[in-house]
Amino acid sequence: AYRQVRLVEPLKQSLKNKKQKMQRALEAYGVAAEYGVAEVATLSTYRIAEIYNDLSRALLASQRPKGLSVDELEQYNVMLEEQAYPFEEKAIELHEVNVQRVANGIYDQWVKRSYEALGKLRPVRYAKVEKSEVIINALR
Repeated sequence: AYRQVRLVEPLKQSLKNKKQKMQRALEAYGVAAEYGVAEVATLSTYRIAEIYNDLSRALLASQRPKGLSVDELEQYNVMLEEQAYPFEEKAIELHEVNVQRVANGIYDQWVKRSYEALGKLRPVRYAKVEKSEVIINALR
């Protein structure tokens, strides 16, 4: 239900509706995360992070009001970026919670997907490609 709500004009109204549906989804995943089963916790954490990331992207892609001047549109876009940023940061924080589980021996598809998401959200830190050198010992 959360993902089906589109951010259209009037933004205030559609955003309120989306946030209400988001809250219900977050509560459901939060309950699941408390089950004490590692795979359920990693899945829930991943899904919660993706909800936050989705809201950030949805804000940036939301319908713009008609009739704005170039300057007004630029200011509106900056305002949307400022509103979207905390949701993206929360998504990153939650994905990092998931990848920190590796230290406790937990690595499943949801931890892997959190690594992949972090590679897109923070490529400088998480999308590094390791370079290796091939050393050939030529003993004859």
